[in-house]
Amino acid sequence: MAGKNLCREDFVATALDIIAESSVDALSMRKVAARLNVSAMAMYKHFPNKEALLSAALDAFIASADVIPSEPLPWEQWVETVARRMYSALCRDMSWVSVLGAISLGEQAAYVTDSFVDTLTEAGFSAEQALQCYFTMIQLVVGAVCIRSSMIAEKARPNRCNAAGAARSDHHQDGTALLYPVSADSAIASQEPLEISLPLFIAALRHYEGAGHSTFP
Repeated sequence: MAGKNLCREDFVATALDIIAESSVDALSMRKVAARLNVSAMAMYKHFPNKEALLSAALDAFIASADVIPSEPLPWEQWVETVARRMYSALCRDMSWVSVLGAISLGEQAAYVTDSFVDTLTEAGFSAEQALQCYFTMIQLVVGAVCIRSSMIAEKARPNRCNAAGAARSDHHQDGTALLYPVSADSAIASQEPLEISLPLFIAALRHYEGAGHSTFP
């Protein structure tokens, strides 16, 4: 692709390809430029730094996740659908979790937030309560993704506890602690982590629906 024909979306798409192939940490302006056969300086017309490129890539990632239901649903099902779609998207590209909250969010993130708040306020929640519920759901989803990542790492470890009860460790082979260590042989291992906590979250929302509380516990 000739450099003179490149647009902002081309750089973002290439950044997403690099992240999908490796991780968010692997992204750099030079790698994107090299893949598109242009100089790194050519990117500065669109992105002043890596953080700006990463922010644009995150916005495109959110758009591709298509988390907002297009069909009308009862608010409980609507929230469940949004949470599950967020979870599925982050499970496909878990490295995004490490930068959430650390980079600027764009139009797509604002659209998802506004849609969530609008849906819950229409259901009888206050605007403040709806926003608190949204950020609670984000924490729920991210936590579930982290637990799933830990469970995958657990299953892959050669020193897992065997049927004879051999000793197991709650650390990676390099000595670092597992995040949320969970036994791959436990009862919850066969269930997606989000599906354990999501019903409890919805039940809590039902309890406070239209109650007018200023905060969501």
